[in-house]
Amino acid sequence: MLLVRDYSTQHNYRTLDISENLFHKALSCVLKGETHFHVKNKNGPSFDLEYVNNQKWCESFPEYPYSPLFRREPLYPPYYMYDENDKDKICFDILDGIERIWFEEVNEYTVVITGIVLRYTDIAVLWNDKRIKWFYPKEEKIQITYEAPEDEKTLRVHRAFKPSAFDCDFLNMDQVVLFHHFFVYQWLTDLPLDKVKYAEILVAKSEGIGSILTCYTRTRNFLSRFGLEVTLQAGSSRYPDHVIEKYFTIKMTPEDSNEDNTIYITNYYGILFTKMLRLAHEREFGLELMNPGFIDEMKEYSDAIMKGKRMLGVLLRGSDYITSEMSGTSAPAAVESAVPKIREWMDEYGYDGIILATEDADILSKMKAAFPDKIRVVSQVRYSITDFERENVITISELDSIKYSGTDYDVFLEDSLVNYFYALYMISMCESFMYSGESGGMAMAKALNGGKYKKMYSFAEGKEVDE
Repeated sequence: MLLVRDYSTQHNYRTLDISENLFHKALSCVLKGETHFHVKNKNGPSFDLEYVNNQKWCESFPEYPYSPLFRREPLYPPYYMYDENDKDKICFDILDGIERIWFEEVNEYTVVITGIVLRYTDIAVLWNDKRIKWFYPKEEKIQITYEAPEDEKTLRVHRAFKPSAFDCDFLNMDQVVLFHHFFVYQWLTDLPLDKVKYAEILVAKSEGIGSILTCYTRTRNFLSRFGLEVTLQAGSSRYPDHVIEKYFTIKMTPEDSNEDNTIYITNYYGILFTKMLRLAHEREFGLELMNPGFIDEMKEYSDAIMKGKRMLGVLLRGSDYITSEMSGTSAPAAVESAVPKIREWMDEYGYDGIILATEDADILSKMKAAFPDKIRVVSQVRYSITDFERENVITISELDSIKYSGTDYDVFLEDSLVNYFYALYMISMCESFMYSGESGGMAMAKALNGGKYKKMYSFAEGKEVDE
């Protein structure tokens, strides 16, 4: 991103003229190693441009999540090249339901987005910064106002980083996150979208089956408008391909896929943290993604355990959600803080018991102590925080690979996959649902339930939720 700075008389930089192509000319020089520019401004005083790396800019703010999972790879691309005039490859989803957009400060991204909004929409454009007139001196639709309307029809674009994608607040955004929303298609591929046949997802080895399926489904739904077939790159996940294909109707990338007809998604987080995927729970996958025989097995098991009883489903993520320092709507909940609310619901609604899903041995132990003879769980391998500390690792996948190897590892992965879904299926059959925060398991339980829960509660948000 190019920031607008006061003109420096103490430095000699390349001088550019203000024009429609100003930012593109500067970025072409950034690719050669330059980071600062003088700009000769015919519409006002001359100024400087300073290039900053998008990801580093975001991480410089304390509001950016500390979790190393969001710092290993960039969530926000540098966008050295983009085409603001290619309407077919600009994503306008972020503007759904918006009547006004308010910008706090002039910079490359807010100037470009202003042009897009003016050119292609009827949305009112409000500005806090009079310098926008340097770039659009004759544009009468721009309104200067120093107070941003605080309503749900106004998108407010702030100069400082906003954790909108993590807190799911897409009415208050910063320019980097917003720019990424507009140009995500161009980041994904240089190909004309009507020529693309496949979108291949490269799955990180650290991802569990819940994350993989959520990733696959949300990407499929997001790109369905282009008629693409979403596939997984063979051998990319830690689960053997035959295991995934045994239980799910997911396709691996076919042989006719090539660079001329395929989008390659190698950094899934880059699209996950957009409004289009973060708020996609209502379009999450359902039973149609599972092979029928697997569904029958889960139903038989669930019926045998629940036996027609009224049960409360509770999903409490711990272990690597704690070691990864997940925050915001994905923050793990301490059992000590969750128990009072769970007990309140148990007493008020008279549930017969609790179906608990957790991968954390400590959480299971504490829940059994808090609710004697009320907890029902699926048998599975569970870890304590001390296991992570002893091995000095962050994720469950790292612990699994230490404990198992070779064919034993493949057998373990299949067993853990089956147990994971048995637990989620039973959670989905419960009358109500309480969960620590957002996770792949949370999304799947809701999807499998199909909107039939009487009540739901998020401990991370500290409130009842509707979806």
